[in-house]
Amino acid sequence: LDALTDKERELFSKLNAAYVTTFGFPFIIAVKGKTKDEILAEFEARIGNSRGAEFETACHQVERIALLRLKDMLPL
Repeated sequence: LDALTDKERELFSKLNAAYVTTFGFPFIIAVKGKTKDEILAEFEARIGNSRGAEFETACHQVERIALLRLKDMLPL
């Protein structure tokens, strides 16, 4: 997400602010292999979740991030 336009960065910032207000924690997603459009679509879809469902999804995303990092560090 380091190649966003100013307009895209503003949109992501607004979505994250709304997300934090709704759920009480920041949007978490394993971005590796995803385009900014895919991330945006996920953001927009998940903002409608219940807090419990979103907490579970966020936890799964943290697990995925950890798995991807371990795969990058460890030999196959």
